[in-house]
Amino acid sequence: MVLVALVTGQPTSGTSNSELSQATDSGEYSGVTVEIVPAPTVQDVLLSVCEMNGYGQECAQTLLGMLWNESSNVFDAVGDHGAARGYFQIHYTLHNITTACAEDLVCSANWTIQYLERNGYPDYVNYAVQCHNGCNATNGYAARAARNGKRLWNQPLEINQEAPIDLTQLEPIQLAMVE
Repeated sequence: MVLVALVTGQPTSGTSNSELSQATDSGEYSGVTVEIVPAPTVQDVLLSVCEMNGYGQECAQTLLGMLWNESSNVFDAVGDHGAARGYFQIHYTLHNITTACAEDLVCSANWTIQYLERNGYPDYVNYAVQCHNGCNATNGYAARAARNGKRLWNQPLEINQEAPIDLTQLEPIQLAMVE
């Protein structure tokens, strides 16, 4: 028996707060050992998404830096006069993705990896990252993303989004072709 309620912070029906408190204090609930699993961090999720796409920590740090550049980890950030949404400030209508995807860490990170790949990742990391903010722009976006990813990697960031984290949703996303 796993008490998912302890992970999400929402008690199950018929479970009192005192019972949950006793379970978390003792490690047991009604004679069953309870394993308290900490909530995943932004870094955990980005690493999982990267690994599912065949990459590792360097990819996750790149995504973390981009996420910080774009939204400072605000899932429902709105930019570019309403045209860009979510963690990675994706122009959702231009790229034909839903705002729900743009505001979901797993979905938007997966979309961003595919967009990076379309622009030469992993062979041309800086160019691919820069293209997220405008190819051939000389605004230092890629260098800033690299610095932020490295700086924030060992500072666990909390996930604050309305939708639950669901790594089972990962599947190829069709990128809209933009001329």
